[in-house]
Amino acid sequence: MTSARPSIKELTLAEVASRLCEAGVVESSSTLPVQLYHGIQRDLRGSIPAIPGVRRERLEAADALFASDSLRLLSVHRSPDLSARFAFALQDGAIVESVLLHHHGRWTVCVSSQAGCPLACSFCATGMLGLTRSLEAWEIVDQVLQVARHARARIGDVVFMGMGEPLLNEAAVYRATDVLREEHGCQISPRRINVSTAGVVPAIHRFIDARRPLRLLFSLGSADPQKRARLMPIQRTWGFDAFLDAVRRYERLRRGKHVTLEYVAIRNLTLGDDDIEAIREHLVGFRFILNVIPLNPVGNELQAPALEEVLAWTAKLRPLGFPVKVRYSGGRDQLAGCGQLGRSLLLMRDVSVCAAPS
Repeated sequence: MTSARPSIKELTLAEVASRLCEAGVVESSSTLPVQLYHGIQRDLRGSIPAIPGVRRERLEAADALFASDSLRLLSVHRSPDLSARFAFALQDGAIVESVLLHHHGRWTVCVSSQAGCPLACSFCATGMLGLTRSLEAWEIVDQVLQVARHARARIGDVVFMGMGEPLLNEAAVYRATDVLREEHGCQISPRRINVSTAGVVPAIHRFIDARRPLRLLFSLGSADPQKRARLMPIQRTWGFDAFLDAVRRYERLRRGKHVTLEYVAIRNLTLGDDDIEAIREHLVGFRFILNVIPLNPVGNELQAPALEEVLAWTAKLRPLGFPVKVRYSGGRDQLAGCGQLGRSLLLMRDVSVCAAPS
């Protein structure tokens, strides 16, 4: 919060109340901070609401203390499976995408933490965009507020699996989760906030040291170190063994509860018997769930497998004794599936290049 007028969307209730009291707008016993916070964060109005019985000059004084900027909603792309992709413009013109998902009666928002991504994982369209910038905390929170308001849905879960690497934007991500957990705000349990990382090892250790109540998920890609290095250039910075050591330490923090490893199923690359052997050799010393995600095509040479191929391969894993899940990617028909965010921007870029005069 570097501005003299911080966004009210990146403040906790206690911080809002403190600023109002310091400015002489309210007394410490006033209920106005709760009413303001409830109106913006839970009633999803997005700006200082008119509150019956509260004098206009007091609301104007409160409004002068806070910025209440909003992302600009560009488009919504709905899928028959009830998921939807939302495209937002940031104030500097960068574009981010969020996804609304529906599963077992619960609504989840998949949020972006960066515009683009610097990691260039080859199974992810966002990585092909490169990094524009990291998002501010209010820009993350506003994705949840706007998606909930537009969908008229009570959001129960938030997953940081959208555009960008969350652990390369730690301060803003953790600030946003503090706000999303507020009792008079979105009321999202920390156990229902999942942060997926490609393996920023120092940040994983900082997460553990801080004993954050959120859940970390780990993008494994492949259990074969050479294949993982090909798919995920981050391994050149933080090696395979260092990554797995950090995962093991996180599992100890969870007192033996399973951690989630996200595995990308790619035809002719990660679905072989050698991959099963790599899992047997390297994924030892901790309890995990292997969350197998069939590749969604992103416009390069990687090939998506048929569901039958994935099921046949995962059946071979069952004797190894750990839980295996095959993840369904909601909204694939609207480029909202796992790895697809940013694909629409790449397609528009390709069209612009083709349309440019020679």
